[in-house]
Amino acid sequence: MKEPGSNNSMKEVTGRISILEGKVSEHDRIFDMGCRKMGKENKNKIFFGALIFISLPLLLLLSSSIAYAAELTPPLPGAPNYIDISVEKAYEMVEGNLEEIILLDVRTEGEYNAEYIPGAINIPLSDLENRIDELDSSKAIIVYCQSGGRSRAASETLAQRGFIVYNMEGGINAWKEKFATSTSTPKPTHTPAPTLSPAVATATLTPSPAASHVLTPMPVSEGERRRIPGFEASVAIMILFIFTLFMLLRMRGE
Repeated sequence: MKEPGSNNSMKEVTGRISILEGKVSEHDRIFDMGCRKMGKENKNKIFFGALIFISLPLLLLLSSSIAYAAELTPPLPGAPNYIDISVEKAYEMVEGNLEEIILLDVRTEGEYNAEYIPGAINIPLSDLENRIDELDSSKAIIVYCQSGGRSRAASETLAQRGFIVYNMEGGINAWKEKFATSTSTPKPTHTPAPTLSPAVATATLTPSPAASHVLTPMPVSEGERRRIPGFEASVAIMILFIFTLFMLLRMRGE
């Protein structure tokens, strides 16, 4: 026959075990929730880290492609923009190619008569709007002034009217540091001199045989498109970016 005290002891031990089991279960539940939360946070970190990692090369490639295309593409007729060029580039484009290019001096008539670049015609900036019809819109125009300020304003005006325009930076001041200018009686306005002469023999530049090709936009036939440098690579990386983003979103949702 069992003693009453032993039964009470067993019940007390059993009760304590039940309480302990409940605490262990609660601890396991909390631990499991913590692990899930950490796992979700880790997935978020992996997702955003991978997103940033694959985005940077894409952005760099796209920006470099756009910049490269803008540098190589001449302004198209009707586009309200122009290209800044150095005096060396202007000399290379003009030398032996004055039949295809207009070298435009936008200084005053007095400044032009005192000193000008051989082959240039003179239309002062103040008269440009009224005399713009004197210019052949089928030819590219290189604009210069004394130091570059007025030529920028003239280039903007001409570009807005649909001309292919190149602004010579530094003006005649920069030009005469490397090439010859003329101070004699200028030629008639619409009869440009046939050649240019460097100021010193060592400053001679080799004219580009494709100067006229550079100045005139390439004709685009039906069904043909201009090729932008890096375009194919950009498209490939964009496709890879979309695929990777899809996989990351799918992984994050699991």
